[in-house]
Parts: sequence; structure tokens; C-alpha cells
Amino acid sequence: MISAFFKALGDLGSPRFRSVLWQTVFLSLVTAILLWTVISWLLFSTEVVGDLPWVGGAVEVFADVFGSVAAFALMILLLPAFLGLYASFYIETICRAVEARHYSALPPPREQGITEAIWVGIKFGLLLIALNLLLLPLLLLGPLYFIAAWGVNGYLLGREYLEMVGFRRMSPAELREFRLRHRSTVYFAGLVFAFIATVPILNLLLPLFGTAMMLHVYERQRTR
Repeated sequence: MISAFFKALGDLGSPRFRSVLWQTVFLSLVTAILLWTVISWLLFSTEVVGDLPWVGGAVEVFADVFGSVAAFALMILLLPAFLGLYASFYIETICRAVEARHYSALPPPREQGITEAIWVGIKFGLLLIALNLLLLPLLLLGPLYFIAAWGVNGYLLGREYLEMVGFRRMSPAELREFRLRHRSTVYFAGLVFAFIATVPILNLLLPLFGTAMMLHVYERQRTR
């Protein structure tokens, strides 16, 4: 695990990695800004509370502003999910860059349609967004929210990144057996990803770093 972590850090300096990073960050930021703009426009264009006795429209203005700020915070929380979604379009590029540097003796990966890789990213991206939305009420309980979020996201991110790199070499049935056999290793790798996802700026690197680290973890366990 430690070896895979530091190998993935070294991989981030690759020119191919930097190119993918800028593209995924740009697309994710544009998506987040567009969604926040639409939500804010809907809030300010509709009457949530209306005028009230004594205070008039002050509560309505407060509701609109508070809703817009909350939507902005939500977009920040969901940014890693957007990044993971867009990174699924570049999985083959990332994996080939890592394999060329560390595992040049590997045979070519199995024939995998691009829709299969994209579907993994979309499936887990949407699931990640949905579960994090369900966890939002736990923000009122302080630290409990972060414990629950790390636990849930650790499982999902570990499984997502394993499937994105593993399907290139194994069939779904083989990968499921592999995942169950190495469930603890995959889960702890996912916890690392979940922690990175909560650190602003650093979480922008997660799709590339997560893919590279999981590929190292996968190859280490597969060869053993």
C-alpha cells in the first residue's frame, strides 16, 4: 500500500498525466459552476417564502442567499464525483502511461469497449453523488458526518477505481472474485482516496492519483 502510494505520487509528474489533469479539472469546474448558476437562478427567480408581516421580503432574500451559498458548498463537496466521472473518459490513457513506466512487460489489455469504462465511471459517480446527498443531514452532528462520509466513500471509491483498472485485465466475474479476496486492501486504498477527496485543491488530483495508485495495488496483488 505504501509503495503504491509513493509510486502514484511519482506518476503525477508525467506529461500525459498533466494533460489529462487540466482537461478533467476544467470540465469539472465548468459543470460545477453551471449547476450552481442554474440552482441560484431558480432560487432567485421563484418565491420560496414570500412577504411576511413586519419583515416583508427580508426572509425571502435570506432564503435565496442562503440557498445559493448552500448550493455552492454542495458543488465543492461533489467536485470529486464530477472529476471521477470525467476521468472515466481517460482511464485507458492514464493506465497505459503507468504501465509503460512500471509494467512494460505486461501483454496488451483485453478488448474493452469504451462504453464499459465510461459506464463504470457514470455508475459510481452518480452513486457517490446520491449517497453524499443522503449524508448531508449528518452535517448537523459534526464529526459523525466525516466518519460516515469517509466510511461510505472509502468503500465506493475503492471499488470504483478497482473496476476501472481491473476490467482492462479481467472479466467481471474474475474481478469480483479478486475484489472479495482482497477486500481489505481495496477498502483501505479507498479510505486514502476518501480522505484526499475532502481536502480542497488536493482533491483535484484524485482521479489521476487514484487510478495510478489502484493500478499499482492491483498489479501487486495480482502477481502475488
